[in-house]
Order: sequence, then C-alpha cells, then structure tokens
Amino acid sequence: MPEILILKPLGCVLTVALATTAPLSVNAQGTPSRIACETMVSLGQGGTLTYLLTGSLPETTAADNLQNPIAPALTLTVQWQTQTGRVQTLLNAAALIDYEQLAPDADYAQLPFEDPFRGQPNRADRLYGTSDSVHGLYVSLRPTSGLPQQIQTVHYLSPSEYVHSMVGTCQTANANFDGAIDEQLTLLQERLQAQDWAAADRITRRLLAPGTTSLPPFDPLPSDPVLLRPELIKAIDQMWLTASDGRFGLSVQRRLWQEALAAHPSDGAAAVNAFRDRVGWKLAAPRAEVDFIGSDWLNESELTYSLQAPEGHLPWAGVSDEVVQAIAVPPAGVHCGSCTVDAMQLRNEHFYRYIPKLMERLALCLDRQVSPSAE
Repeated sequence: MPEILILKPLGCVLTVALATTAPLSVNAQGTPSRIACETMVSLGQGGTLTYLLTGSLPETTAADNLQNPIAPALTLTVQWQTQTGRVQTLLNAAALIDYEQLAPDADYAQLPFEDPFRGQPNRADRLYGTSDSVHGLYVSLRPTSGLPQQIQTVHYLSPSEYVHSMVGTCQTANANFDGAIDEQLTLLQERLQAQDWAAADRITRRLLAPGTTSLPPFDPLPSDPVLLRPELIKAIDQMWLTASDGRFGLSVQRRLWQEALAAHPSDGAAAVNAFRDRVGWKLAAPRAEVDFIGSDWLNESELTYSLQAPEGHLPWAGVSDEVVQAIAVPPAGVHCGSCTVDAMQLRNEHFYRYIPKLMERLALCLDRQVSPSAE
C-alpha cells in the first residue's frame, strides 16, 4: 500500500502547526506549557514517516485535577520522506483528541503501544487519537504526570497492519518562551538594519536550528525547524526581505528550491545540489589548504556577506565552522574514533537532510494567510 494513501486528503486548507484553539485557562494547579515532540518510523519498503506533535498541555492531567480540568490543545503533523529525499506532508496540524473521548468504552490497554506507553484498562492518561487517519493513528505521551518527556505513535496502515514508532523525545517551553523569542527577533532586526549580514545569519540559525551555530544555547527553542511556528518564520522572512530589498530571505530560497525540485522531481540529492549552485553555496575552486573534513559546499567563513551575493545566498543552511571543528577535534584526552566522519557529515550531509525538511516547513508557513485569531 503506498504510504501517501495512508491518510485522508487534506485539501488546500492548512492550519497553524501550533494549536490555534482559544487560549487555555490558567490556574494554580496546571499552567499550560508549550510542548514539541518528534518520533519516526522507518518503512520496510524504504523511506520514513516522521510524526511531529506541538501544542499546549497542562502539567497535571485532567484526572489529577478533577475540580478544574484543563483540556490539552495538541496537533499532529505527519511527513513522509522518500528514498530519494523528497519530503511530503501527509497530515498537517491535525487536532489530537483525548482517547477517552474518541472511544469512551474501550479497553485502553489494548492499543498496541510498547509497555511504557500502554494505557491502563480503565484509564487513558495522555493517550490521544486523530479522526483524520483512515484506519487509526494514536499518540502516547509519557510520563502521565508532570511534563511529558517521551512520545510513541501507533499508526494503522490498514485495519490489520500497524507500525509503532521508535521512542521519541519531547521539549517543553515555559512562560518565558515568547519573551525570549522577541528578544532574538529584536536583535535580528538590529543586525539586519545595520547590514551586518554575518551576525544576522548566525541569529537566524540560532532561531531555526540552534545546533548549527556557535552562539550560546538558547533554550527552549526546538532543534528542528519543522517545529517552529508560522508567525516566527514569517517574521524572520520579512525582516530579511526588507533589509535586502527582496534579495535575501526564506521565501526567496523557497522559490528557488521549487525551481530546483521541478528540474529534478525524482532525485532529492540532485535538487539540493541544483539549489546549492543557484544560491552560490558551492565551492568554485579547490581550497589552497587541504582540509581533511572539506567538501564542495562553502564553509561559513567563505560566504559572501554583502548584497553582491547571489539571490537567496542568505540566510545560510549550513553548520558553523566552530561547531564542525569542535566535533572533528575533541578536547585533549578525549578519544573519538568517529569524530572525523561526524564532522564530515555535518559539513556535507547535513544539507541533504536539512534543506528538504526546511523547505517543506516553509511551504506550510509561507503559503497561507494566518488569521489574527491564530496568531
């Protein structure tokens, strides 16, 4: 059964990846926290399914807080990546419903989760499902009290065939999350107005993919761009467009990516290479000094930080030189047999995984108008 037929057609209406329901009430017993979880399944016939959960969740469950329960507001996005590297969104921000509401008379222990994620016969704490799946798609978050730390999904591909995901991890954000993002956006605006393109690029990557920059860690931003909110991506894109008079920005890169993908519809790596060449990220000539972890992609220090750079040249999608070198050359006394290989992957293979996922996320965020209530 082709993977792309697993879920019902979604039409052209896209919803915000973070929950767009009315704000949850807040009380002393259970203050809602923003949550982002990710897990995946490797398909036997090739490719992978990735499950991305985002939304708001109280720290206590409804069962722990019977006097004033707070309902969760969670959504699930499912992406399919083919063997060629092409990424397709199968389900976009589908609402998750408490399994007790979906099946009030069910034996919750019968859902085929692995033991740590299995429900109790008479309790379905932090078990969810979505009605947008043809045969059934269920989510379990654990632990059942406090903030979730792990996720597993059970996805029925047919009435009698299912896959369950590997154990994924969850990240949570407290009330300081929005303020911290606002501070980063203000700093980004300042650097762009000053046309300090190098600093603006590092700040942008700190927001989109924190692990790719040498800037200090910024918690609790997610490490994967697919978990970022549309309004944040829109704000970053508009700042770059304005500062560069339309030359740089995420929407510029997405347009160029669409052209590369159209030229190479069945070869993801070739599409990435075509995009690289178009935005000027390919090394034009061999480096004078031999670099044992080199590649034909430009390093951070080799980028053109000016308006004379090719269209879409910034923001960059690579990993900072300092991060690569820190992996390649471990501290004194630390032995690492795979460090060189790991560094080479960061400098080269990172692009082939990151760019298609980022561009798919940009398609979801930039191709729709978000209503004021969803912001």
